[in-house]
Amino acid sequence: TFGLIFSQRVMLKLIEKGMTREGAYDLVQPKTAYSWDNQVDFKPLLEADEEVTSRLTQEEIDELFNPVYYTQRVDDIFERLGL
Repeated sequence: TFGLIFSQRVMLKLIEKGMTREGAYDLVQPKTAYSWDNQVDFKPLLEADEEVTSRLTQEEIDELFNPVYYTQRVDDIFERLGL
């Protein structure tokens, strides 16, 4: 997926950091399209963008791309289902 599954988290973090939703979308969306069209990773595109790096630290960017975020409650879900 070239890391595109993390684009929503990036956009929401930019909003949390003070950008408008429209501004965050306008910043992230062209990078997602470029990543998909050119089959390149999304994360380096963000890391190379001064507007992104002026709002997010490298540590924050790394955390946004951590797949554990999406699986952290798997055990709880299985337990609730009795599995």
